[in-house]
Amino acid sequence: MERRNPSRGIQLFVDEETDKLIHPYNSSNKKTREDWEAMEIYYRYGKWTIEEKEKLLENWNWYLEKYGSAFENPLDLLDRRRNQDLINLMKYSDFFLVIARSLNRSTASCYLKLRRDVRTVTLKNGFFSELELKKLKKLSKKHKNNYQAIADKMGRDRQSVQDKLRRHGKTVKSRNWTAEEDENLIKAVQEVTGLQNLEEIKQLEIPWRTVAQLVPTRHEEQCRAHFSYLKRSKLQNIDDNASKLKKWRKEESHRLIDILSNGDYSFETDIDWNEVNQSFVDVSPSASYIQLQFYKLKSDIADFHRKSFSDLLEEISSSHKH
Repeated sequence: MERRNPSRGIQLFVDEETDKLIHPYNSSNKKTREDWEAMEIYYRYGKWTIEEKEKLLENWNWYLEKYGSAFENPLDLLDRRRNQDLINLMKYSDFFLVIARSLNRSTASCYLKLRRDVRTVTLKNGFFSELELKKLKKLSKKHKNNYQAIADKMGRDRQSVQDKLRRHGKTVKSRNWTAEEDENLIKAVQEVTGLQNLEEIKQLEIPWRTVAQLVPTRHEEQCRAHFSYLKRSKLQNIDDNASKLKKWRKEESHRLIDILSNGDYSFETDIDWNEVNQSFVDVSPSASYIQLQFYKLKSDIADFHRKSFSDLLEEISSSHKH
């Protein structure tokens, strides 16, 4: 079934009288996803909006206020290796339904987003200094594959430690991909998935860790991101069409702003970029190119990532009039 923009369907909210959690995809109701979509109730997918992030954290804080005292460390709720007692307590207290309340997202999506946001703020994540790399190497010899013990010693998120150790010892390039690497990546994906037609390969179903083992100069995140570009460019013949296109001018920027302002979009994630791209076939090689042009427009606005979509469009439009 074709995915639809959830903002054009029925929104999911909490019943104000009974405070009943209305989240049909994850409730005890036995309707299938197709049944709900027939009623014009859809999943929201893709990038999270500011409003959604705020609501997710509001749900998390509400849960902690009501049930937080039952847990020795609330962050254990966001650990992938939860013990059975903790899992039972989470089910009893409707943890997954609570964090997903009033959001058109699956509980799995809400949980993963909450885990990333909360643990990233609480625990150190990202770049490893030279001193940390030495400490990591020493701790890995002592604790072997006990990633949680290593993470606790380093004050870091367990997943970041595991990812770093998995890449450790592999010579990884950080510059532009070569034609040979492109070919290796495509062959690796085809070998792992058993599919030769790029159009049949679904990005979310590819085991990137296995793919990266077949591409010796890149790690799995690089492979995932670059394959997305390769697939898109080959299917849309970006390289062949680019030389035939006109140059993007200010007039196109104004037209893009008008289209987005007059479109039926509540959030940026509602935009069908392929549909928008149809209005720019003379200057745009792909939908991703249009997205890039919009990113350039909004990046000129201070704190653009903290503004709602409607406010952002208004500021962009105002700045371009002057």
